[in-house]
Amino acid sequence: MDSGLKRDMQHKPKEIPIMLDKERTFILDLNAYSELDMLYDDKSFNHILEDFFKQRPYAIRAFLWACLVHEDEHLTVKQVGSMLNSGGFNYAAEIISGGLKDDVPSKDPDDDQPEGSVKKK
Repeated sequence: MDSGLKRDMQHKPKEIPIMLDKERTFILDLNAYSELDMLYDDKSFNHILEDFFKQRPYAIRAFLWACLVHEDEHLTVKQVGSMLNSGGFNYAAEIISGGLKDDVPSKDPDDDQPEGSVKKK
């Protein structure tokens, strides 16, 4: 198995503490991506991601909710929106950006080497 693929499959999302109405744990995992997909089945993930980077409020609120609902299955998107004030909006966007950055596998140049080949110095 390709070592890069194996590393990607074994990637464990980082648990990021976030202070809102109380301390919560932000986890961007497959469940969170699935929640986003089900919440906005009329939009592609890339569309939601693009809107997040444009700082669209619905996208920030949705990302945050999808990454918090693992703690409380009754948590609603509107409840999450109520937890954010103007400063909290930027804080949430930073947490989400950090989660997205951590979720992207790092590119190791040695992964392009065929198995059994000798690394060049």
